[in-house]
Amino acid sequence: MSDEAGEGEQYTCRICRDAHFVHPLKGDGKPDYSTVVPCKCVREQIERERMQRLLRYYELPTGTAHMTFENFKVSPKLQEAYDLAVQVAEDTGKVTWLTLMSGADRGKTHLAVAICRRWLHRGKPARYAYVPLLFEELRRGFQEEGDRSYEARFDRFLNVPLLVLDDLGAEYRTGWVHEKLDTIIDYRLMQALPLVVTTNTPMDELPFRIASRLRRSPNSRVVVIDAPEFRKTRKGSVTEKALQDD
Repeated sequence: MSDEAGEGEQYTCRICRDAHFVHPLKGDGKPDYSTVVPCKCVREQIERERMQRLLRYYELPTGTAHMTFENFKVSPKLQEAYDLAVQVAEDTGKVTWLTLMSGADRGKTHLAVAICRRWLHRGKPARYAYVPLLFEELRRGFQEEGDRSYEARFDRFLNVPLLVLDDLGAEYRTGWVHEKLDTIIDYRLMQALPLVVTTNTPMDELPFRIASRLRRSPNSRVVVIDAPEFRKTRKGSVTEKALQDD
C-alpha cells in the first residue's frame, strides 16, 4: 500500500500505516475525517494494558484464600445458589446479575469471593467490595489525586467488568450513600455489566429503586438461601469451621 508521499515504504500495518489510528466509516461508507479511533492493530494491546491497570486494584481481602468453589460444602438447600454462582463465575452470559439473600453464616460471602477469584484467575478484572467500607474508600479519595482520587475510585466501581457488593443493607444510610449506591447499580444495569450482591436484608426493606433493579435486570436471579447456619452443622470441627463464611 503506497502513495506519492510514501511510495515504496514498508508498514507493519497496511491499514493505518503504523499511525495506530484510523478514521471510522460513516453510514454511507465514507471516512469520517472529523474523528479517529484506534486501529485494530493496536486495539488488543490497548485492551490488555487497560486490563493490567485494572487488575492492580482488584486484590481480594486477606483471609479469604479458602473461599473457593472447591472448598464450598454444597448441601441440597445450597445447590441452586452454588450452581448459579458457578454460571456467573464462568461468564456464560446466562446469569449476569445474582443476588444471594439469607441470614448470616449461610455461605453467601464464600460464593461471592469464589466468583471474584475465578474471574481474576482468568485475568479478568473483578472487584469485591464490602459495602459498609466501600464508602469509606470513596471518601478517602477526596484527599488524593490520580488513580486514587474519588473520581477514579468511583469510576472503577461503575465500570469494572464484574462487581461484587457484599452485605448490601448493612451500610450506614445517608442521602449521599443512597445516591452513590443507586448510581452504581443503575449505571451497571444500563451498561449491562455483571453484578453480584449478597444481603441479610429482606428485599422489601432495601431501597425501592435498588430492589427493583435487582429483580428486573436482564438475566438476573435472586436466590433466598433457606439453609441452616453452618456453625450449627459443623459439629465442632475446626477444619469445617474454616471452610465456610457468612
